[in-house]
Amino acid sequence: MKKHIIAFLILLIAAGGSVGVFLKVRDKKDEETKQQEKEIADLNLLSFDAETISKIEIDDPDGSYTMELQDEKWILTEGGDFVPDHDYMDLICTYFSTLTAVDTHSGDLDVYGLDEEHVSTITMSGGGQSYTVNIGSVSPTKECYYVTVDGKSKIYSVDSVYNSGSNFSTHKMMLKSKLLVEYGDSDINQIIVLKDEKVVCDLTYDEKNAKWSLPEEYSAFDLDTTAVTSMINVITRLQAEQMLDEDLTDMAKYGFDDPYAEVIIKGKDGTERHIIAGEFSNDGTYATFLVYDGDNMNNNQVEVYFKSDVDFIDSEPIDFISTTLYNPTMYDLKGLSVEYDDQKYEFTFDHDQKKCFYNEQTIQMGIPNVLTALTNYYNSFSIYTVKEIDTDVKPELKDPLFTAEYEMADGTKIVYQLTDAGNEQCYVFIDGEYTGEIISDKCLIGNSSVGNYFDILKSVANIE
Repeated sequence: MKKHIIAFLILLIAAGGSVGVFLKVRDKKDEETKQQEKEIADLNLLSFDAETISKIEIDDPDGSYTMELQDEKWILTEGGDFVPDHDYMDLICTYFSTLTAVDTHSGDLDVYGLDEEHVSTITMSGGGQSYTVNIGSVSPTKECYYVTVDGKSKIYSVDSVYNSGSNFSTHKMMLKSKLLVEYGDSDINQIIVLKDEKVVCDLTYDEKNAKWSLPEEYSAFDLDTTAVTSMINVITRLQAEQMLDEDLTDMAKYGFDDPYAEVIIKGKDGTERHIIAGEFSNDGTYATFLVYDGDNMNNNQVEVYFKSDVDFIDSEPIDFISTTLYNPTMYDLKGLSVEYDDQKYEFTFDHDQKKCFYNEQTIQMGIPNVLTALTNYYNSFSIYTVKEIDTDVKPELKDPLFTAEYEMADGTKIVYQLTDAGNEQCYVFIDGEYTGEIISDKCLIGNSSVGNYFDILKSVANIE
């Protein structure tokens, strides 16, 4: 055989051997790829549309519970008498809808907390499908927890929730609603605050007139509806940071035997929620509440909240009243008489001519700086801020520190007077009747006093 033919045959045989090796390597890699894909697919434990789930059944060493979605709201249909945590139920559905394992394990179930005594089971169903996960222990490193899934034979490890070292808890305290109240913003018609068993604030919603009000003794005041709305917005959204004891009998444990305050919130549907604040001070971060519905105090729950969120327990009528008040405006007057420090000052007004008359002297209201000085003097006692409201005290109108008599354009008169209330404060009287208002006495002393503003007016207006 010629040499070049022999060489060609040798190359051909060598090439055939290479192809065979190549095919073997390729087949091996294909098998490895398929095995990897199978392993990856096996780690994808669940895949479903969370929004199709309408029923959640939980079997936990703590108890068994069934929640069903009705009118877009989770309702407890079996297992007790509590309101489920709506967000937590949604979270369960969402989390398990894409449940993926990080590894597989073998061995006895009790090693992984998946034995009958310790395991917790969650079954989610809806749309004709059902999905069941058995939850065991957290791993020693707390990086994952162990589960089994119906339809799969292995034990799997799953990343801890939020990498916090904890798995989904099916304990009753996690299933219960964390909301302070189950009312919406427009579902409340009364809020009562008590201290030492005495009502200190009582807000009531008048359905007929569609407005909030305080008791009759505060009817003379303008209610700040924004303040009421703001408080309700906080109350209806507030969620507990911790859920502690339920059905508490030892009231001394958290100071509920001598409570700091109690708040009763009543709904338009006739239900009510009682909130009792235990030991309370400005120190510390948290406040502990005992909450229960209606008069069923034995069916209670101890809950913990941030103190910064629960200032409504210190609510007083003044918190819901417009505290900046106004006597008649200067442009509504025909005359004005002011008396303080044993001195009396009388003014008459001619607004058409832009003039004010004092002691037969003319104050030219048409001159800007004169008008400013006169306005500042007038507002120093005609606009005032209420510091306290006390309708229980009955002060006498005796030895007034200040009197202003406003003569209106139609001839009627309004008399505004202040008497000493102690502690650098004054009681307010209008037309001889105590209004319930207590104000600071700063309008009588110092740089903001009536006397100081009158001295400025005299200098600017050139009057004696």
